Amino acid sequence: MNESVPLKGVKLLLITLATSMATFMMILDTSIANVAIPTIAGNLGVSTDQGIWVITAFGAANAISMPMTGFLSRRFGEVKLFIFATMGFVIASMLCGMSSSIEMLIFFRVIQGAISGSIAPLSQSLLLRNFPREKHGLAMSLWSMTVVIAPIMGPILGGVLTDNYSWSWIFFINAPIGIIASALVFYLLKGKETKTQRESVDYMGIGLLVVAAGSLQMMLDLGKDHDWFQSNLILGLTFVAVLSWGCMIIWEWYHDNPVVNFRFFTKRNFTIAVIVMSLGYMVYFGSTVLLPLWLQGVMGYTASWSGYATAPVGILAVVSAPIIGKLVQKIDIRYILTYAFLIFSVVGFWRSTYNLAASFDYIMMPQLIQGAATLAFFVPLQNLIVNSVKPDQIANAVALSTFFRTLFGSFSSSIVTTMWDQRMEFHHSRIAEGFTVANHQVSQFIHSMSNNLDAVNNVITRQSYMMSTVDLFWLSGILCLLLIPLVWLAKPVRH
Repeated sequence: MNESVPLKGVKLLLITLATSMATFMMILDTSIANVAIPTIAGNLGVSTDQGIWVITAFGAANAISMPMTGFLSRRFGEVKLFIFATMGFVIASMLCGMSSSIEMLIFFRVIQGAISGSIAPLSQSLLLRNFPREKHGLAMSLWSMTVVIAPIMGPILGGVLTDNYSWSWIFFINAPIGIIASALVFYLLKGKETKTQRESVDYMGIGLLVVAAGSLQMMLDLGKDHDWFQSNLILGLTFVAVLSWGCMIIWEWYHDNPVVNFRFFTKRNFTIAVIVMSLGYMVYFGSTVLLPLWLQGVMGYTASWSGYATAPVGILAVVSAPIIGKLVQKIDIRYILTYAFLIFSVVGFWRSTYNLAASFDYIMMPQLIQGAATLAFFVPLQNLIVNSVKPDQIANAVALSTFFRTLFGSFSSSIVTTMWDQRMEFHHSRIAEGFTVANHQVSQFIHSMSNNLDAVNNVITRQSYMMSTVDLFWLSGILCLLLIPLVWLAKPVRH
């Protein structure tokens, strides 16, 4: 079978399903464990702080392995690597679910993260190789839905499985998904393996990547719990990250066979796409982190109802997939991206009108509207990235861009949670300044609370978090507007 001949009909549908399932499984696992950490920590007899390492271990290992996708696929072939990564992820997931101690669970989460770094980049590369050129936009639209829906489904599914069954099931559910995806890829792409080549191994580059990506991911994951740069641990991790990243960029730039090809950044459209993707995803992901924090921490929603409020973003994303897929092949993608950021901005400003009396419908509506622009953000940028490189460089380019997108998602999570608390403290202190005995209205309010100062403080804290939430949503609207000029720095793509 010829590697270059695209698939057709049912086989094309099945390869789309298989690669999307594998990506969905991997992305789902990055968020599904978050809601189960207190339960896992309690069952394994450790503190919640120790339980956080279940997330940190996976994130650090995943960040390290992702940029190596191009090197590994050139050495072993994309089809073999995809099947190995997917089945390895399944086995590691099963071992995570059977873990009887926190040390065992963290060890298998490291393996799970390290082995799955290639899944998302290879899913895109295999999909594009087997779709006709004129349908690449549709392929990216269908694949991008997994990036949108999986982080939303993670907390809902994690909460349901943990509450009704056992935390082990958040890992066991990966088995049928991964096995089906691997079997379909093996059947459909047997005989369509990509060309391999034996090249010298860049051991220095691999070593620098392990230190650079690992230290940066750990700094982001642990920063908030250690009071950021007030901690010697965070200062040390930051110093190691900056030094090792500097050394790695210089080393890889001049290496003949770099494990991470930074020379892609000499291509204008690739650079613009990665910058816009990283910054745009940072704002987008920050909102997806902030909304459940506010709903559960301030509005009193359960994890399940918080998920129901955020889930509608997937409705118009699914509906718009074929439309966006056709548009990116016909019109200037800079117009599509401008539309996406305008909608994101409107949604951000809309959310900044939330208050403590906001109804479920009012909270849900911006999510629904955002879905109309989500694929208009992801698909054109993915298209810009893959059109900036040669076909045999797609896996490497996508891996590098996905790494930066994931990294900026981690930045966003850390920044949002920190700023949310800091703005709350700012508003709390400003409100508390007005609580003096000379203020008659304050005296009446305290009296209405039966002079219970703890209850009064809880009311102030809740209102302060509400004001902090409004600040951050307003900021997200402004940042989306500021990203629009960046889009127009890219050169138009010929269709």
